[in-house]
Amino acid sequence: MTLTIKLSQSDISSAVASREWFLERIKNEIARRTDEPVLYGPEPFVRFGSYFKRTKVAAVDEFDILVVLDCNNGRFVSGGVEIGKGLGSVSPNPRYYDKYMKSDGSGVSPAKMLNWLKGVVQTVVSGFGGEAPERNGQAVTAIIKSKDLKIDLVPAGIFQSSNGRIFYDIPKGDANNSWILTAPREDIDLLNSVAKNKEYFRDVIRLCKYIRTAYNFKVSSFAIETAIVQYGKSNNWFSSLALNVYETLSHLASVFRSGVINDPLDFIDNNLIEGIESLDWYADRIDKIVTDLKALEKEPDQKKVRQKVDRIFKNI
Repeated sequence: MTLTIKLSQSDISSAVASREWFLERIKNEIARRTDEPVLYGPEPFVRFGSYFKRTKVAAVDEFDILVVLDCNNGRFVSGGVEIGKGLGSVSPNPRYYDKYMKSDGSGVSPAKMLNWLKGVVQTVVSGFGGEAPERNGQAVTAIIKSKDLKIDLVPAGIFQSSNGRIFYDIPKGDANNSWILTAPREDIDLLNSVAKNKEYFRDVIRLCKYIRTAYNFKVSSFAIETAIVQYGKSNNWFSSLALNVYETLSHLASVFRSGVINDPLDFIDNNLIEGIESLDWYADRIDKIVTDLKALEKEPDQKKVRQKVDRIFKNI
């Protein structure tokens, strides 16, 4: 397990260099185009996700990037209430041209923004013989095969609420062609605040995300992380790593059974596990993991303990 969740510094440096090289080409391609969405000048890209929060499980083989678009003249409205005003300086703003609107005229279409971004990425990767990009839910996925690297690019609008809060709208990736709101910096700040003075807190997050993959739970790693951060925010953190693992896993089983993990940073209720099947079964599997781990406490042979723990976490 130790080798699985530790990241090679040389791999990190190579992956980061490849990422920045690729983003510079995305930036140049968007700037070259006319009558199309324009990047938000002060900060065209926002880097987010597990790598930047130091909760990544395995090798640095993917990054999550918000491609931030100028939203001057825009408003984000939900339920008839204005949540925020668009930031930027472009006028007229191509993001709001008819060709990028929903068919009912109710606002910018997430699907059309994704298709536009896919076209941008396609042009960039074709210049160096890269693999064709794919639409993948909320993102357009670009693959740099020579580096075994995947970059998920998410088109995002940037807005500011009346109280000065900066947030972004990103595609939800659902059949309703809707947006969700996110605030990546607040997400990172919240994690840093909760993890402060909690030994191994991020390691416990990594372990739970590792279990998610090993047991094929169809729940996003962000949902897992959100549930654990909320647990850490409201509950005691113990000096015993084993006890923290037991309690955190048990909490995760409990929220799976409840069917609700709300994104605390969204202005609008956003249940991160809504519509996911088999949540009760996932919870049962987690309970069994805890039971099996506790049963090993009386085993005197530590070599056997390590082997059995490894098999439990790897689901083999």
